[in-house]
Amino acid sequence: MELLGDISFLDALESLNDLPSLDSLTPTVDTPALVPHHGPRPYRSRKNRPCDFCRARKAACKITVAPPCVLCRSYGKECTFDQTTKRKRSIAQPAEDGSPVAQRPRTELDGQDEIIHMETSPRSLTSSHSWSPPTNGHHRMKSSHVELEDWGVFPNGSASHQKLSPTSQHVNAKHSSKPKGFSFALNPTKSAVWVGDTGEADPWLCRRYHYGEKSDDCVLSRITYQRIRPEQNAPRRDGVNESYEEPPLIFMLPDDQLAEKSEPRVEEGTIEETRKEITDLIPDHVGERMLKLFFRFIYPYFPILSREQMLSGDIQAGIRALPLSLLAAIYATTLPFMLYDDYLATAVVHSAPSAVRLYRIAWMGINQEIHTPRLSTLQACLLILQRAPTNRYLMDTPWRWSCTAWTVSLANIMGLCKSSPGLVGLPAWERRLRGRLWWAVYVMDKWSLLGAGMPSHINDDNFDVPEPTLDMRIVSDYSDSGPSSSAGQEHTDLLAVPTHFYHLVQLTVILSDIVKAFYSVRATSQTATNLDLALERAKPLRSRLKDWKEESSVAIAQSDDESTELLDGNASLRLAYIIAVMTLYRALLRAIENTPISTASEHNATAGRAAILAGTKECAKEAVEFAEDLRSRGATGVWDAFWHSWSRSNFALATSFLMRVLVNMNATPSQSREEEVGDVRALIARWRRVLRLMSGNSGNGMTSLALLRLEGDLLQEKSLLKVD
Repeated sequence: MELLGDISFLDALESLNDLPSLDSLTPTVDTPALVPHHGPRPYRSRKNRPCDFCRARKAACKITVAPPCVLCRSYGKECTFDQTTKRKRSIAQPAEDGSPVAQRPRTELDGQDEIIHMETSPRSLTSSHSWSPPTNGHHRMKSSHVELEDWGVFPNGSASHQKLSPTSQHVNAKHSSKPKGFSFALNPTKSAVWVGDTGEADPWLCRRYHYGEKSDDCVLSRITYQRIRPEQNAPRRDGVNESYEEPPLIFMLPDDQLAEKSEPRVEEGTIEETRKEITDLIPDHVGERMLKLFFRFIYPYFPILSREQMLSGDIQAGIRALPLSLLAAIYATTLPFMLYDDYLATAVVHSAPSAVRLYRIAWMGINQEIHTPRLSTLQACLLILQRAPTNRYLMDTPWRWSCTAWTVSLANIMGLCKSSPGLVGLPAWERRLRGRLWWAVYVMDKWSLLGAGMPSHINDDNFDVPEPTLDMRIVSDYSDSGPSSSAGQEHTDLLAVPTHFYHLVQLTVILSDIVKAFYSVRATSQTATNLDLALERAKPLRSRLKDWKEESSVAIAQSDDESTELLDGNASLRLAYIIAVMTLYRALLRAIENTPISTASEHNATAGRAAILAGTKECAKEAVEFAEDLRSRGATGVWDAFWHSWSRSNFALATSFLMRVLVNMNATPSQSREEEVGDVRALIARWRRVLRLMSGNSGNGMTSLALLRLEGDLLQEKSLLKVD
């Protein structure tokens, strides 16, 4: 059986057997401070009277930076101050739009879309960006419409601690006929927690509560229970029983004020000072440019934000409304790309803010928000996990892997593990974002823990999020604003992601299956000493890897156009593919090392072992040629492109694999052993040279750990090659 020659390393195997909440940091209405009380409503100044529509609806007039207020914007009303002030009367009064409002007891809301009366939280009164409405009859000037939904941020701050006052159970008939919708991301006073089947709040009981006919929610003890009826034809992950009719999902939305005393947290004054520090370091006009850099150089490879939402309207106003954690994380992640902005490269680069300080601020903000998390909290966690280690010669500390577990738990808490395209009631932009965030968490967990040698925190049986689809739209520059959030209502559009991320998810799913088949505690006990079983499990996985390479080769092919500044960030994906193949071969090498030849079948004792060793040699050669190609392309800025944080450990994994191949070649008795060992030594020498060239004082820290690992292994070469 011919095993060597020009066959690829995959074909060799084929030949076998066929901060507290951050509303204090965002603009709010300038009103006197409130304190908890049990008596009558505190006095509120008449200087900042509500607009006409809010007065008619008997709702709080909530303004972020400038008119229109939240209520007028949600109903498409013009925010005006034309009506004269009327003295409050105790009898029933008609609303100013002509609809009756009957006097009745004040009770909790029937639904999130009902008009609610909100008092300004004491935490929101410290903002220096307050705005006061006119006291005469002049119209308010309309501000630029800033959409923050896909940030997971309400325009007044995602973790706003506004206090809900009791309100009427009945609503204006003119608006009650409107279709009911809701948004977890837009809720200013509540965070969303998915109610799992084994929790103390039994979802099977919660589904039997009395819910609003249209709003599908129920309020008990300041906790809103939101019922969502999934579309039965909505896509779900392969492997889920298609005949199973998903029962309504239940989400708990506790009032943020219930978590005000939760610990740990930082003093509120510290958060305010830190927010001012960021504003001083990075003014809004600079922040806008950095945000656009994020979408040029990071979003195509890690799309955890929404370009169509974040790049539309008044971007600077949106930046001011971002939570502290996400704002600092975006700035810190974007710092390396400042040279690619004409203005920042000259005016700011000489006094650029400290990335270390920005990451510390982001982590401080996460610790504040974690008690009432929003999608922005999860986004900040993911960006922190993409941070390169501060010591280029050491592996990550356990903090990173603990933070990975924290991020996975946060995604599960918010229900991102459930298929989002069919969540009726959520807007399209939020369903798209939830799906992308889940797969970003999935990818981060699988690759980070692979390099750490730790088991994944995600069990493939515990989520039904469908795999993303390839976005067929041609986008030359993601820093341009995308289509409006109203587009993409079809399920296929809700799953579409950029090319790099699509192929990364597909590869990660294969990697997860490799780890499950060979590296769990149970799988290790089954395959470590059974070469036949290992070969049987490896064959379909090898076939899937080969199909992935053929499908993605054109999409991620390197660009030779040096005139473009859209840096090629696909190098980390090509490296990830090589590591996935190495991970499969490492399991087969383990079986060879632990299976005596006398106990194996004659076929596996000869052809099988030879094919595995031939495949590992080809895989090692592929890695060396990849690194040499990176070195030759260094002048085109390959190292300036975005690299996933786990790429650093992937280089180190390649080092260990080359040494593992050398050990097995040396331990295999054959007539050509000396020649094979010499070939592998030559590959290691080439690998060592290219790592030194890329890891020198003027090189890149991405390969420094791999070089250090190689030098240490070579010092132990005599012991490694000792035949027992």
